[in-house]
Amino acid sequence: MHPSLFVAAFALPLALAAPAPYRLPGNSFRRQLNDTCNLANTQQPSSTLTPPGDNNQLVLIALGQGTQNYTCANETATPASIGAVADLFNASCAVAQKASLGSVAEDANAVGQHFFVDNTTPEFDIIGLGNTQLKKAEAVPAPNAAADVPWLKLDAANTNTAVRSIYRLNTSGGLAPSTCAGQAAGAVVQVAYEAQYWIYISPDAMAARRRRRSLGLPLN
Repeated sequence: MHPSLFVAAFALPLALAAPAPYRLPGNSFRRQLNDTCNLANTQQPSSTLTPPGDNNQLVLIALGQGTQNYTCANETATPASIGAVADLFNASCAVAQKASLGSVAEDANAVGQHFFVDNTTPEFDIIGLGNTQLKKAEAVPAPNAAADVPWLKLDAANTNTAVRSIYRLNTSGGLAPSTCAGQAAGAVVQVAYEAQYWIYISPDAMAARRRRRSLGLPLN
């Protein structure tokens, strides 16, 4: 599961548009995502990214599988990022036990989707947490920077969601081609990638979200 090939298209694929909200039925967030392992002592792989802080709680490590997407204005242009799309799978226990890119079985629980609402605004739609838009706060090169997209710290764009930060770690693949040679003007290049997304919430915000849900009030 270490994709490195890319495919080119000549019109923006429908798959790159923000998908319909991803929701699955269920009861409590913890039962759905994290009832078989304890993430309390799970440490991020070493990097220079700013740590999440004492008031943020790790509740999910998701394996993202999808594409990093780039566009070419013409054959002589440099590929420009237009975001990413990925399906998210529960890798919490696999990572907690192995502390590496989770070898997640094909039948692993799907927990949501990752996409971009525009070229620079990532969004995550996750079971029990709803939709969260974020902004890039920090980036550092991946250990194998010649092959893998950088590691990131993403912070929530507002305070109305339980999610406070999402870290993109242990990336594999996803780098843009070095040039647009051979691409038609407006071509979209999709480069396969995988990454771990470490999702941190504010316990206070999560409790407030539950209270609003119990009262039938909007969550955002």
